Order: sequence, then structure tokens, then C-alpha cells
Amino acid sequence: MGYGSFWEGMLAFFAPLAPGIKGMEPFNTLISIAILGLIACVLIRGHRRYELVRMETETLIRRYMIFRGKRHRILSKARLPKGTREQILKSISRSWHTFKAYHTKQRELLERNYRGLKMGFIIGCILLVLNTVREGIAGLVITELPSGLFIGLAQSLPYYLLVVVGIALMRIQKEELYSAPSPQFGPALEALFADFDQEDPRLTEEFEPLEGAD
Repeated sequence: MGYGSFWEGMLAFFAPLAPGIKGMEPFNTLISIAILGLIACVLIRGHRRYELVRMETETLIRRYMIFRGKRHRILSKARLPKGTREQILKSISRSWHTFKAYHTKQRELLERNYRGLKMGFIIGCILLVLNTVREGIAGLVITELPSGLFIGLAQSLPYYLLVVVGIALMRIQKEELYSAPSPQFGPALEALFADFDQEDPRLTEEFEPLEGAD
């Protein structure tokens, strides 16, 4: 089969679809914008949710370290009433289990958000690729020239800049979630011990709700 025969076969194959393809031509830009809007919405929503949960997790670690620091400071005192040391150790143990439960929940929220972001992004990319193929076929059918196919495909190339941004964003989230042995919360941990002298009874209620029950 020669070069010309190949393109003639392509035109003959898509000939039955020509009326529909030509009828959608005025809406090409609108369809592309809608798909890009979907991808952008998925990325923005997923990133905002990720940052929100991440900040909540950092704040959780900060509150727990302040709480635990107060308990250890009491333990460091030379003289404590009888039984007080044991009660404080029990308090620290209970608070650790409570903190781990909270932290695990936050971690699960981050992973669930990433999976949802990934699924939505993949669906958006599939739609974008299908639309690119459709525009290429439309260019071929309308111009009846091989160059029409490549022109139609080339018109969609700028749209894939958003795909590149999305891949980079998802890679950052994936590395933070799965590559490191534990979440990196440097900015929060740097200032942990600066607030140990602040009194906040809500910390006790949050991390050791069973205090005084024994």
C-alpha cells in the first residue's frame, strides 16, 4: 500500500463520521476548555486538601510535643508526691496511644486524598487525549489532507502544559507520602520547644481524656 493509498483509506474509514465531526467543529474550543477546567479543578482541589490536612498534621504534632514536654518537665522534678510519678508515666503512655491514633487518621486522609487526586487526574488526561485525537481526525476529514491531521494534533499541544504541572504536583505528594520513612514536618518541629511554657488545658483533654479515671 502506497503513501497516498494509506491516507485515502483513512479518509474512507472516517467518511461516515464526517457530518458529526464537522458539526462539532464550532465547539472544539469549548470542549477543550471544559476538559482543562476539569483537570485544573481536580488538581487545585486535591492540592488544597493535601495542604490543609498536612498543616493539621503538623499542628497535631506540635500540640502533642508541647503536652508531652510538660509531663516530662514534671517528671524531672527532684521530689514528687507518692504515686505521682507512676500516674504521670501512665498519662504519657495513654497520650502516646491517643496521638498515634490521631496521626494515623491524618495519614490515611492524606493517602486517600492522593488516590482521589490521581484517579481524577488520570480520567482528565484520558479525556484530553481522546479530544486531541478527535481534533486530529477532524483536521484530516475537513481538509482531506494529511497535514490537517498533524495541524489538528498540534493545536492541542499547549494544553499538555497543565498535564506536566499535574504530574509534577502529584510526584511531590507521592514522594512526601511514600518515599520518606516518616512525614517531614521540619518547620513545625523547629519551634516545638519554644511554647512549652504556654498553658493550655485543652491539650490534656485532647491527648489524655482518661486522666483521673484510675
